[in-house]
Amino acid sequence: MSMISSPSGNRTEQQPVLMLVSHTHWDREWYLTFQQYRVKLIRLIDRLLNLLDRDSEYKFFMLDGQTIVLEDYLEVRPDRRADLERHIRAGRLQIGPWYILADQFLVSGEAHIQNLLRGLQTSAEFGSPMRVGYIPDPFGHTGQMPQILRGFGIDSAVFWRGVGPELGQVEYIWAAPDGTTVDGVWLPGNANIGGYSSALAWNKGPEAAMAQLPALKELVIDKSRSGITLLMNGNDHVEPSAQFPATLRQVQAALNEEEPAYRVVHGSLPAYLELARQSGVWKRPETPRHDGEFRDSRLAHLLPGVLSARMWIKQDNARIENLLERETGPALAWLASLPGQQEVFEAASLRGLYRTAWKYLLQNHPHDSICGCSIDQVHEEMRTRFDWAEQIGQELRQESWRTLATAIDTSYVEPKGLALVVTNTIPLKRTELVSLPITAPEGMLDVIITDSDGKTLPHRLSKPTKEMLFNMDIPASTLVGTVAQAGDDGRIMDYTMASIEFRNGAEHNVMDVDIQAIYQSASPTDPELMRSALAEATLMTTQAGIDTFRLTVYRQTGAQLEFLAEDVPPTGYKTFFMRPRHLNEKQPKPETPTQNGSIENEFYEVSVDEKTGLFSVLDKETGQTFNGLNRFRDGSDAGDEYNYSPATKDALIESLFAAPAIEVRRGTLESTILMDGALELPFSLSEDRQSRGSYKTICPVTVIARLVPGQRRIDFRVTFVNDVEDHRLQVLFPAPFAVTSAAAEQAFDVLERSTTLPAFDANWREDPVPTAPQKSFVSIYDPASKVGLSVINRGLPEYEIVHEGEKSAVALTLLRCVGWLSRADLSTRRDHAGPGLPTPGAQEKGTHTFHYALMPHKGEWLVAGAQAQAHAFNQPLSGITVTPGNPTPASLPVSTSFVEILPRVVALSTIKPSEDGRALILRLWNPATRDIPQAKVRFYRQPSRVSLVNLGEDQIVQELTIAEDGWLSFELPAKRIATLRVEF
Repeated sequence: MSMISSPSGNRTEQQPVLMLVSHTHWDREWYLTFQQYRVKLIRLIDRLLNLLDRDSEYKFFMLDGQTIVLEDYLEVRPDRRADLERHIRAGRLQIGPWYILADQFLVSGEAHIQNLLRGLQTSAEFGSPMRVGYIPDPFGHTGQMPQILRGFGIDSAVFWRGVGPELGQVEYIWAAPDGTTVDGVWLPGNANIGGYSSALAWNKGPEAAMAQLPALKELVIDKSRSGITLLMNGNDHVEPSAQFPATLRQVQAALNEEEPAYRVVHGSLPAYLELARQSGVWKRPETPRHDGEFRDSRLAHLLPGVLSARMWIKQDNARIENLLERETGPALAWLASLPGQQEVFEAASLRGLYRTAWKYLLQNHPHDSICGCSIDQVHEEMRTRFDWAEQIGQELRQESWRTLATAIDTSYVEPKGLALVVTNTIPLKRTELVSLPITAPEGMLDVIITDSDGKTLPHRLSKPTKEMLFNMDIPASTLVGTVAQAGDDGRIMDYTMASIEFRNGAEHNVMDVDIQAIYQSASPTDPELMRSALAEATLMTTQAGIDTFRLTVYRQTGAQLEFLAEDVPPTGYKTFFMRPRHLNEKQPKPETPTQNGSIENEFYEVSVDEKTGLFSVLDKETGQTFNGLNRFRDGSDAGDEYNYSPATKDALIESLFAAPAIEVRRGTLESTILMDGALELPFSLSEDRQSRGSYKTICPVTVIARLVPGQRRIDFRVTFVNDVEDHRLQVLFPAPFAVTSAAAEQAFDVLERSTTLPAFDANWREDPVPTAPQKSFVSIYDPASKVGLSVINRGLPEYEIVHEGEKSAVALTLLRCVGWLSRADLSTRRDHAGPGLPTPGAQEKGTHTFHYALMPHKGEWLVAGAQAQAHAFNQPLSGITVTPGNPTPASLPVSTSFVEILPRVVALSTIKPSEDGRALILRLWNPATRDIPQAKVRFYRQPSRVSLVNLGEDQIVQELTIAEDGWLSFELPAKRIATLRVEF
């Protein structure tokens, strides 16, 4: 018990303990910007370090469980690093385990893992991290958090929000869906005190502390069953109190005269857990157990409206998470696994850049940031961090695939052709439309796309253009120096030289040089082209009297190729080929636009009502028709960034202003329905905010529904121009059946939620709402007809199941537009949730684009493969062009899977380089409620060693044996996350 100090002496084993943990809860940005808060942070840590130095009686302080505060402080005060390390290593200053305190529902499972990886690694640089799952303020808690924490050796969780009265006590057991448990500690709170600020009043002196004790007894002390009561001495951005040790002495003296004679201790969370565990409270049969997520709003605000506040943030975040987890990480991992490749970048640099991209993305994940519940300037500054993360991720993916593509067998390429390497980053064989920019050889407009077997594939090619980049005169004497700007691969400013042509200029001593350049080509500049061009220029200089070269550099650009990539292997790639069309080959059939009719592929027939703009879908497998689909529903929102709250006299608008314009296009590449319409919406709420205003305007909405041959879903792209305020826009998809529950994807889980709200009254801190969080899809199912409907999204994390008579509909929230950070007059929430500041940016004015998809299916989502389709929709096929050049020793076939994963229900989370750089990490999870006795993986080349490891990658769980056929097998229990370390 060396971590516990007592200001007073005698104690019996039965003496109850009040342990106070001093801390600050640090919102990095919220109602002030990051830099404004950082000024306050510098002052806080300066004073904290000085206090720890001068007063040995001030024992402990916790920096909110997140290490980013150390980064932010040391960027300004690098001279105080030694002071920080000294107090951290002495155990007086607790840091970690997190990098930031993230929202748990709006970020991915991989983001939580990256968060802990970075937080624990940073903590280790300063001393020992606090291995306590301290997550005080997220707006609810995802069900798999116990498994995530245990994956890093963390066996506890301490938090406030989302807990209902069913626990009844502070100590409880929290179980993840796979059965993994941690020791839970609830921080009870009410409207006035509690949560992570239960003992804040003690900073004001002994009188304030003693006056608060009766309330603390009812709120916290009487709910503690271990005899050890945890009291949190801190709050948002609160500095330590220098008089706190004296307060503890005086309170202890007063309590010594009372019964029971509490022992007052200045402690830490690790010390609290150590002492409370000695009581055996978590091993008692009567200790309550909670399974899964926490999303109850009876006792504390849950603030569910943050799921749809500032939707652009959610869309950007989902896109960049997908980029880093399923494109950049895998590309880096496969590149590192490929033998005999010349490194353009050092592997450590690539990993460092990858970590940097994640750092910028994680800095947008604190709950007040990703939730969209801060002032406008905070969210404008998030755009830059999103951009940085995306730019690095895209560059790393491109750089990796440049090198990988040169190792692929492209011997099939005709002399004037291109190889098109199409990448598929999910474990599902796919036939889908792929779109990529190309720089075809000049004049190559009439082309054919084939696979390696010569099969012709439908395509669409826009006319390429030639864009002049620049022209300049180069003296002959500096030509060699200019050419030397090219790197080892002959690129200048990331441009490959495709052709160099000399022409006699108007002046006898001037030579015109036309250069065709290709941006970010996978192939380097042909060394022979550069050598011969330089030799020719040298002859002109020495023998023809040329003293000036007039360069005109053109960029081949503007051509966009779309084609149907058939049977791209799971988690791999396939090479296709573009070549000039031969005289006897047929042109692809053009699309045929009409004003009416339907579109179809092997799975669905889709039509639209020409008066209402509502869609109908026939599922050819089940014979079931779904009608009235894609119905927009717009209602008032008198709430704030935290909570949706309809006006007292709401007026829902659920039909278009007028009959839409409709265009139907059918083709071999794709078939589409374009619906061009508008919604007539009130400008804003009425002046008293009790109803929608009487003045209205037209908000255009364009819908494109698309079917692709071989693709089992209907893709929608919606563009909406928002010219109004104070409203919520949803889109509904009715099913021909009613449901009482829906399955929604979350971090490492697909969970079933009831669609029935619990009974509630005005005593609830906040009304329960029918909306709920999701990741990539939500699904409903009718066991009587064995028909299901899955609705897939990109970055639209809020859904609702709407009951309409004897039928149910899935609703996606597209926009929620409000003008206040917090208000106190909501019908759905009691009291403010933050400062009452105006946030006009949260009205989301302007043009918005939304992507979602429908998948009617037979059977439940798992059997139908809805999750794989959702991941495919979020991760479109991508490609890179490879121009013919000098042959390189190809070590990769024309088409392959880098890794095969069985059975197909196993979900892939990510592939990435290991943290130590000596292996790759493959993370999988079982979304089913049944164990998989034998999950199997096989790699494109045989590894030297494969191990199951923990999430922290620092402990081996099981060594795997590689079978003669290359397959590795292991058990994957229901809802279990599995991390494989693969060494080549």
